[in-house]
Amino acid sequence: MKKWLIAIVLGITIVLANATVFGAPRPTAKEVTAYANTFEGSIGIYAKNLKTGKTYAYRSDVVFPTASTSKLVVALAAYKYLYPAADADKRTVYDDDIEKMITVSDNEAFYDLLNEFDEKMPAALARTLKDLRLKKTMIHDDRAFQLYNYHSVTTPKEMAAVMETIYRGKYLGKQTSQHLLDTLSRTIFTDEIPRYMLTPVMHKVGELDDVLCDVGIVDDGKNPILISVYTSSSAATDYKSDYIANIAAKVYNLLRK
Repeated sequence: MKKWLIAIVLGITIVLANATVFGAPRPTAKEVTAYANTFEGSIGIYAKNLKTGKTYAYRSDVVFPTASTSKLVVALAAYKYLYPAADADKRTVYDDDIEKMITVSDNEAFYDLLNEFDEKMPAALARTLKDLRLKKTMIHDDRAFQLYNYHSVTTPKEMAAVMETIYRGKYLGKQTSQHLLDTLSRTIFTDEIPRYMLTPVMHKVGELDDVLCDVGIVDDGKNPILISVYTSSSAATDYKSDYIANIAAKVYNLLRK
């Protein structure tokens, strides 16, 4: 092989070793924080390498409206507290509702499940939050509306805990958890966390008023990186979407081995 070709191959190898996602060389934590500081509005970030335990946090305990990421908690509660007592036909209905709620963020399916909770187990959502030891998260709760003017609120760190609970598989059992992860990987929304990733992403995006958020797991088979980003800004949705995509790329490269 010619020397110039060897040099090119080596150069590409070095670049790939230090940049797993397009446009995102491996940064330092200070560089990620410096970038987050430039966001025009409010942003909170929590990320964790689920294999090594290494984390990155930036205003991760700040409360944000959940937007449609609340559907992660609703899915957990449905599988935990509605599913066991349901017959086969009803389980199919629940499966269909959860599939639509996660993959296309279908609000009708979401409210169908809320109605099921109201009819069969009104405390299911509160019990799920208690099971997961979430202190600031409130889902479909009048208290949240009184405090924050939204019925569902969370923090980047607490919604990350919801996603990690799904990933670990103990709360719902391995089979149900894997089914939910597979469903999360089939979402039609790819503009935020997945945008620059070269590997599968299991995630749930949310958008409401000035809020845009995404929480998910990027898994290349070696580095399962959990990323939770919440933003609130009067800026255009494209601006917030770009920011989430960029910050996700940065924290992924920061935390991967």
